[in-house]
Amino acid sequence: MAKVNTSLLKRRLDIAEIVRKQGEVKVDELSELLNVSGVTIRQDLNYLEQQGYLKRSFGGAIYLQPKDNFDKSHLDSNNEANNSYSDISLIMRCLSFINDGDTVCLLNGRITSKLIPYLYNKKNLTLLVNDLSFAMLAKDYIQGEIVLIGGVFNQKYTNFDKKDVQTILTKYELTTVIFEIEAINIDDEIAISNGQLMEGYQLLLNNAHCRIALLPSRIEENDTFGFAPLQQIDVIILSNSTMAEYHQQITNCSFKQSSVNKDSVIYQNSMKN
Repeated sequence: MAKVNTSLLKRRLDIAEIVRKQGEVKVDELSELLNVSGVTIRQDLNYLEQQGYLKRSFGGAIYLQPKDNFDKSHLDSNNEANNSYSDISLIMRCLSFINDGDTVCLLNGRITSKLIPYLYNKKNLTLLVNDLSFAMLAKDYIQGEIVLIGGVFNQKYTNFDKKDVQTILTKYELTTVIFEIEAINIDDEIAISNGQLMEGYQLLLNNAHCRIALLPSRIEENDTFGFAPLQQIDVIILSNSTMAEYHQQITNCSFKQSSVNKDSVIYQNSMKN
């Protein structure tokens, strides 16, 4: 594996954070702030645009929600910006639960994809993914081993089954599994939109030391499949826009709100402390 250029990664993450906070920034301003040439900044901005962190504008960049595989024409720009801020907040919260040397399973999702570049300073990670684009992106950032869970290739991710997961679990002791959920249903089950992944997800949950569920701002309505009791999860990180809907349900299941900011909130399972 090629040596990770940590100064390059840090600068690009710094740029993403500056653009996120300011909304719009010029090349000259970034060049002065980071003490590098305008040519270097433009290269960084081009890269960050390709990764979906910002959009290039004349002489600079603006922070917008990355383009996903759905029609967003009904959303206004304020909603896009708010969702982007919430996404970054969920990512930063999630990082605090990942340590050097962990074996982390990062399952396909809109937020989980954005987490990967922020793992650049975590040493000796083993990263298990079910998304080819995750694996390709991770090779530029991860200081450790990257494992693509086998299965049937379906667009960007693999539909793995219990046998695929069992094979992985014979080789790796899973520290943490991180995944996005679509909803918490009326039976207090966490729900995802792809029913083909339920058995594999359940097996991963059963074998992980720490289970983290991310519930971002809802952008589109999908059919969902409940597959595991909420009480099986150790940590739930929600965007503030979803907190109002689920707060009472989550606290009724023995979770306590451990941390909150203007964009997101963390609930931890009090029965697992």
